[in-house]
Amino acid sequence: MWTRFIILTLCAVSALLMVIRHGMKMTVLDDAQDTLPVGEFGDPRSISLRGRRALDPEEVAALPPLLTNLNNAFAIDVQTDASQPKVSYVTSFWAQQKGSKVHPHRLEVRASLLANILNPHFDQVVIFLDGVKEGANCPLFLEGMVELSRTLGITSFPTTSIHHADLYSKVTCVGSPDGQPNYYQMFKNAVSDYVTGDIVVLANADQAFDNTMVHARHLNPEVLLSLGTRGYTDLISADADYFYKQVVGRVHPQYLDPANEEARAPDNCMNIPGSVDTWIFHKSKLKETLRPEPFQRRNRGGKMEFFFMNEMQAENAAIWALNKCYQFQSSYNACEKIHSWHFHLTSKTHHRGGRANPPWNSPSPSKHPKCVQEGNCFL
Repeated sequence: MWTRFIILTLCAVSALLMVIRHGMKMTVLDDAQDTLPVGEFGDPRSISLRGRRALDPEEVAALPPLLTNLNNAFAIDVQTDASQPKVSYVTSFWAQQKGSKVHPHRLEVRASLLANILNPHFDQVVIFLDGVKEGANCPLFLEGMVELSRTLGITSFPTTSIHHADLYSKVTCVGSPDGQPNYYQMFKNAVSDYVTGDIVVLANADQAFDNTMVHARHLNPEVLLSLGTRGYTDLISADADYFYKQVVGRVHPQYLDPANEEARAPDNCMNIPGSVDTWIFHKSKLKETLRPEPFQRRNRGGKMEFFFMNEMQAENAAIWALNKCYQFQSSYNACEKIHSWHFHLTSKTHHRGGRANPPWNSPSPSKHPKCVQEGNCFL
């Protein structure tokens, strides 16, 4: 018992020293020189972060510490029963082309990916890298993520004592020469043989998860979960907040102001119930039943086309399509139980508009579906 206490105490002290050390290196951006080094594929690069300015000394002093409300949580040790279902996190990210300008959002996504890679509630992380070419491929991307972890000294989730020093052992990167995947391709990727987990968490790459992801492992196989993002607000968990601030930098208080909807990532979970960015389901339910036809819509020219995530009503169309492939008993927006945080305070990267045409006669994912009423969404 005393041995375990001493070990946990040393872990806590070591982690706090790491925070103090790196906290002294935090960069505050201003309008004249608002850049941070990236260095993802070789030579260091700089990216511009929209809407940031230098904080006055008084403002810096008033900011909360990087780690808040942890309550000695470094002593928490997450141990997974080998008999429990395994959880795989699946996403897609665009390969940085050699010599091309680095988009500001890229650093935010890397912060989100690092948070999810080190999240102890994910047994596997699968990244489908879009637009792979010579000089922009999986080995270079993984090297960049490992270097980011090593440079910042971040090898574990802040509130656990589990360390993942070797990111290669947890991450599977799959290169694709294509661009942004459509909804059918996203789910096809999620049920492919690259994904080894029993339960799949399919999400946008800029959605960071915290310890509430522990619930996913206990998902009822007959329930389809979706999550509306909690945005980036003053309610953000200490874990997610830690990764953003360590990788990207401090967040100006204006982004956390509930009245300033245009300058931050809003809380869609509470404000826009029909908007979702994450899907959680048992892989076995869609592995053999997924088919392309329900994910296609006829355009104005009469041609059948696939729809994409960032189109109007796409979430409703996806629920309709999934239930045509497999009839789930409940479709549950569990965003108040499992939290996803939106690492996107910079300009948008996808500008595809349009609308997913009917049929999509499914309602928005409900926060009170049948499984909630019967108390069996999670087993």
